[in-house]
Amino acid sequence: MFRLSTCSRGAKTATSLLTTSTSSAPASHIHPTAVASQIRSYARPPKPSSSFQPPQPTAQKTTFNSTNSTTARAPKASKTSNAITFLAASSLGIGAYLYQWNQHRSSSGVLSSNPFFDFFSTSPPETLTTEKWTPIQLTKITKVSDHTSLFEFQLPSPCTIPISSAIYVKDDQIQAMRAYTPVHSTEQEQGTVQLLIKRYSEGQVSRFMHDAKEGQRIEMRGPVLIWPGGREDLKQWDEIGMIAGGTGITAFMPIIHSALTNPDKKVKISLLFASQSPEELYFKDELDYLVKTFPNQLHVSYTVDKVPVATPETDNVSKWEGHVGYVNQGMLQGLLPPPKKAITQGDATQEQEKKSVVLVCGPESMVNHVAGTRGMSGQEPIRGVLGAMGYQREQVFRFPN
Repeated sequence: MFRLSTCSRGAKTATSLLTTSTSSAPASHIHPTAVASQIRSYARPPKPSSSFQPPQPTAQKTTFNSTNSTTARAPKASKTSNAITFLAASSLGIGAYLYQWNQHRSSSGVLSSNPFFDFFSTSPPETLTTEKWTPIQLTKITKVSDHTSLFEFQLPSPCTIPISSAIYVKDDQIQAMRAYTPVHSTEQEQGTVQLLIKRYSEGQVSRFMHDAKEGQRIEMRGPVLIWPGGREDLKQWDEIGMIAGGTGITAFMPIIHSALTNPDKKVKISLLFASQSPEELYFKDELDYLVKTFPNQLHVSYTVDKVPVATPETDNVSKWEGHVGYVNQGMLQGLLPPPKKAITQGDATQEQEKKSVVLVCGPESMVNHVAGTRGMSGQEPIRGVLGAMGYQREQVFRFPN
């Protein structure tokens, strides 16, 4: 077979021959023309034979699988091509996600946030918004009880916080968030917002807030409407029953003020306020004052888990006149508007004309005891104390914990 290296080997042989010839015979006997002829004959490559075939590429290795079908082993892809393919697929995936999110946001009309934009956003919003997390300055901390404090924040610019709305607070160290109801939300613009927060040993955000210092900026988001409690919304109700536990009273204080100051309609409000101890009956003085001011419109009853033993420093606890123990049917009967199924035939005409609702807000254990779990949808059947009394799902609203 013809090889390209033949020319170089032929050239080397011709040189050797030339050397041999010059060493075996005198220089005068060598004819220059003969030497040149010999060199050309050795340097010229031989003519290929008629059976010469050009070199063929090596065939791909073929293997047989268990089904006797052949499979060709594909060449290995380089690391660079794999990286390019991955980046291209990732870009297409992100583009498709952003397009779908934009379409959903435009069609639903709901203010929702995109975590992709949140991550790359560097300009903080001008005020509190549902669109993204806003650093809000904590200006004042007031201790209310051993485990509860009132936190006041200065908003970047005044905004309206609807009644019965929630504001989300985030612990940016572990990216945990929790919704809290502002204490004094109104239907007018306000420059500050107050949150009443109790510290729980298992509560990540509550521990974070109680470790915060005045002047610190806390990431917040909202407000998000929980239940329509504005003045115009309350006109649809004749009676509103409330069961509050601990700091859950913050969800009801704005509703109570809105209902009592509405000149267009006198909505009857009845409240059972439950707490672990008398010291944790927040806003009790304010509630007692409102009861005296609106005796025909507001009725409030209290219960505590237990009454502390009276001491010379706390002899006032011995004068406790409210209920003692967990919420039960005896505390609620005669206070709340009756369940629909409990209306007697004789009172049917009068009672069916009245529209009522029962609101429940407090720690998760208390809400579960009173009305059963909310579930993911918040529309689980009513159980617990209210369920045993005959209240139906359409007559009870459980605020999220």
